[in-house]
Amino acid sequence: MGNSTATIEKLFERIEQYSKTSFELYKYSAIYETATLFSSLAVKLVMTMIVFIVVLLFTVALSLWIGGMLQNTVYGFLIMGTFYIVLGIIIFTFRKPWIQTQISNSIINSFDIEKNLKNTDENY
Repeated sequence: MGNSTATIEKLFERIEQYSKTSFELYKYSAIYETATLFSSLAVKLVMTMIVFIVVLLFTVALSLWIGGMLQNTVYGFLIMGTFYIVLGIIIFTFRKPWIQTQISNSIINSFDIEKNLKNTDENY
């Protein structure tokens, strides 16, 4: 009787240790995934800011150049402003297939759920 009690106690200790280890593994996995996601977003944010500044400077330069060709700087800025309004309308019209779907797919792929499930199954 005492031997089976000791065996059951060892079994419960192992189950407890397994549970704690599994919890720690999931916790570290979640931390890793979160850190990867935020670092990826930070890089994309910095790159977006750089592209924005470059586009802004090229737009000003192009506006001045067009204005110089038309003998009036204001016309260059009006033409570039009109271009960006038309571009904005086109992007707004097609925002779901061009932007929302791509961002959703990117976020889903960054977590790579199928790969994580395969790794989890292999560990057990």
